[in-house]
Amino acid sequence: MKSDFDYIQLCFELAKKALGNTSPNPFVGSVIVKNDKIIGSGYHTRSGQPHAEIEALNNCNEDPMGATLYCNLEPCCHTNKKTPPCVDRIIKAGIKKVVISNLDVNPEVAGRGVQILRDANIEVIHGVSKEEGEVLNEVFFTHITKKRPFIHLKWAQTLDGKMATLSNQSKWITGELAREYVHKERSLYDAIMIGGVTANADNPSLTIRNKDGEQSKRRIILSPNGELSKDLKLFNDEHKAKTLLVSNSKTDFNVEKIFCEMIDGKVNLEKLLKDLYKENVFSIYIEGGPKLINSFLEKNLFDRISIYIAPKLLGEGKESYTHTLTKNLEDALNFKNAKWTILNQDILMESTRNICLQD
Repeated sequence: MKSDFDYIQLCFELAKKALGNTSPNPFVGSVIVKNDKIIGSGYHTRSGQPHAEIEALNNCNEDPMGATLYCNLEPCCHTNKKTPPCVDRIIKAGIKKVVISNLDVNPEVAGRGVQILRDANIEVIHGVSKEEGEVLNEVFFTHITKKRPFIHLKWAQTLDGKMATLSNQSKWITGELAREYVHKERSLYDAIMIGGVTANADNPSLTIRNKDGEQSKRRIILSPNGELSKDLKLFNDEHKAKTLLVSNSKTDFNVEKIFCEMIDGKVNLEKLLKDLYKENVFSIYIEGGPKLINSFLEKNLFDRISIYIAPKLLGEGKESYTHTLTKNLEDALNFKNAKWTILNQDILMESTRNICLQD
């Protein structure tokens, strides 16, 4: 006989089938159990499509009357969205018990869904595998509560902490397997951002290569001075409609543009993120270069970090981290719950939820 934990784990696995496809919505899976047997399951595939609970109910192979519904996020109860409230359908179906991992942080839900179910005499349990659920939906929880995009910083470096040579050469510090991981990470976010120096030096495509071929999310170039080559792939390839140039200068590049505010010669990152949030960019994968990465580190403006470390020594080069936070070791940035993965000759350090804690 499976436990609530087991069924919530199944919800997580179902939810992960839609990774990278549901923005701005969360990743949600649902299973319906009756007499210790799963009679229905489903997951939210993308924004505008039925929620996981509705998919599970629609897929039931027998009457769900008296069954238990498992879902990793609190069923919705509001109407300010593309789909009807899930609580109404759950009540109508005669579900007798609902087990949830996380309460919804959306102020329009935030416990109200649970209360409506309880008012309908449905037993509700929440908090099962709560922390795991928070990690799964860290992007959703962040952009809802902080009203800014979720920020994932990524860089590759040598053993001695260099991201590029003094002439900005960085292709390729790491090996092929590490680069495959980068494409997987790119696919999870609404946009990929680089700085103007990196754009000129590497001329990247910032596309995503997977089993379905080459795809693209939004591609953002942050170049306050606008000094960019007109021959960049980002301005000329088949995905150029997804390129967004952020600059403080007037430019004649044939792509979408927004202006960035400058304060003491530096980009006002807080305002920029608010502007991008208004542009429906709810998560950003930032790939550098060093100046861009350090500007976010300096402001402590990030939610997750991936550092790909190659077994190489460069000596002179562009440092991965140049901002001096403190001279005291106990006050250093401390990446709690770091996960280490060996990728052939390279090593990936991934920080997990609440990564930057200064105790």
